[in-house]
Amino acid sequence: MALYDLADETVLLPSQLVMDTSLLLAMRTGDDNPHAEAAQSFLRRVSERISSYQMIAWLPIPVLQECYHIILANGLRNIWQNMAGTSRPANWLKMYKDHPELLDTCMSAVDRFRQLIAAIPLTPVRPEDLASGATDEPLEDRLHYFVSAYRLLPQDALILAETERLGVTGVATLDRDWQRVTDFDIYTCSLD
Repeated sequence: MALYDLADETVLLPSQLVMDTSLLLAMRTGDDNPHAEAAQSFLRRVSERISSYQMIAWLPIPVLQECYHIILANGLRNIWQNMAGTSRPANWLKMYKDHPELLDTCMSAVDRFRQLIAAIPLTPVRPEDLASGATDEPLEDRLHYFVSAYRLLPQDALILAETERLGVTGVATLDRDWQRVTDFDIYTCSLD
């Protein structure tokens, strides 16, 4: 398969594409990813193709889970960092475990993110979508394969395994680790 520069507007888009966490998080206003502007432009192109029924952009549940985790953990870290030193717990996770209600203050960021992805719109991957994949190997075996073959962390390997199960051959990401993947077309930035 191949690497494609998602910042290049002449790159043809496939009929189906799986979206990765880093790309979706870059949609948020003020995101610090250096490729956020290119990601936003790319996602506008994707949205136009979806609107004209030329494309499906898939949202695997592991991607959604990872996005939510990052948004909520960052919100909790900010609360923790702004606490007075004498009343601040040892770390943000301890603070959350002792006061889970603090998560409520971070939910507005999750809600804003949900509005962003709904505007594209992305199609959530359902378990039944994964049933008719390109391989008969158990999902956990494919997860292990992608971890060992490409030295990916398990969350990324799981996203690839689900992509394969969908029968989709392309993933859009800003994560440089994915540039090592040769079993799929990877749409990304910084192809250096």
